[in-house]
Amino acid sequence: MFRSVIAGVLIGGASFSVSAASLEEVVAAGLSQNPDVNRAVHSRNAIYQEVKQAKAGYLPKLDVTAGYGYEWTNNTTTRANGNDDVELTRGEAGLSIRQMIFDGFATSSEVKRQKARALSADKRLVETAESYALDAARAYIELNRRGTLLQQAKETLYNHLKIYDQIKRRSESGLGALASIQQAEGRLALAEVNVLAAENNMLDAKANYQRVTGLSVPEELIYPELVNVTIPEELSQATEVALSNHPTLQVAEADTMAAVAQYDAAKRNYYPRVDFELDSTWNDDLDGVEGINEDLTAMFRMRYNLYNGGADRARVRQTQHQIEEAKSVQTNSHREVVQSIELSWNAYDILSRQLPHLEQHVASSQETRNSYQKQFNIGQRSLLDLLDTENEVFSAKNDLVNALHDQLIAQYRVVNGMGTLLDTLNLSLPEPNLGDVENPELAKK
Repeated sequence: MFRSVIAGVLIGGASFSVSAASLEEVVAAGLSQNPDVNRAVHSRNAIYQEVKQAKAGYLPKLDVTAGYGYEWTNNTTTRANGNDDVELTRGEAGLSIRQMIFDGFATSSEVKRQKARALSADKRLVETAESYALDAARAYIELNRRGTLLQQAKETLYNHLKIYDQIKRRSESGLGALASIQQAEGRLALAEVNVLAAENNMLDAKANYQRVTGLSVPEELIYPELVNVTIPEELSQATEVALSNHPTLQVAEADTMAAVAQYDAAKRNYYPRVDFELDSTWNDDLDGVEGINEDLTAMFRMRYNLYNGGADRARVRQTQHQIEEAKSVQTNSHREVVQSIELSWNAYDILSRQLPHLEQHVASSQETRNSYQKQFNIGQRSLLDLLDTENEVFSAKNDLVNALHDQLIAQYRVVNGMGTLLDTLNLSLPEPNLGDVENPELAKK
């Protein structure tokens, strides 16, 4: 009944360059411009590059050196040749190849850690986008609410004007008292104040909408009723979806995985490191000896630190504490998600049960006002009775409008609390275009 009226309300006031826009269109348009979302995108892409850096530890490293310049030498070789010192023009060239054979699982652990961080960044991007989508939905719904309330305030003002004109004509014809005119003038002034207050709230809603979305205010809004989505009938069902799908929980889980991988990497110095090293040099006039000096070595080299002042053990203990810290964050995230979905679902449930009563209140108030109007015309009701019923209708309509929009916001909060708002609005996030970087879901393996 009353909802269809709200759905067709136009936003009055100044003209705007943007025509009608649905909530989905608004959220999609603002998503690419939102600074928090863009920050999360770039942060995610940067971590993907860190995955590539970590994987580089599996690959060989190639270095080339070259040098040319002056050399002065005084050593046993030059003195054995009968010269105290020798000045030569020295030339150097070298090629070095290093291939890690075993590094105490440092590289594999670092790759796992960075993949877990990439997964966390992916889910944090979803979390940020979900939060933006909910804020944009709130701003859009609030704009619709304030437009409807402004329209109702104007209708009430118009009704008070009609009553005032009716009383004034009666007074001019000698049938009305001065007190009646004064009562009507007072209520008319209050109705004008209500319109001004509604206009101010409308301006605030527009400013908030522009701040949240970064877009111009549309001239016409499309009532943002959720379609193609079913709100769970039971809180337990909504909670189950939230616990399996909410990005905040997935972020915390990935951060714990990263902390475990960091612990494994911290134990690398408990093991020896083995590398294959291939070195070749081409030198000329080296160390006081004229002529070419070349060498080539191909070696397996093992390096094993026996004592590092206790730093390695302290590092391992540090990462153990970081694992426990990450687990605590994960536990807290679980509690927050459960609380959020409970609050959202309870608000939706209570408001849904209030709406039929509020609609009945509006219908009854309107019927009473119409009856009082007829009775007032034949002298069976006082002016005060008529004005009171007009205010009752205005108050009942406002209560219903607020409840309808609060219930709509609660629906979006429930969907957001389950972590499915982006899917509900058919929104997608930009995929990283980073070459051969693997999907971070592989970090779970």
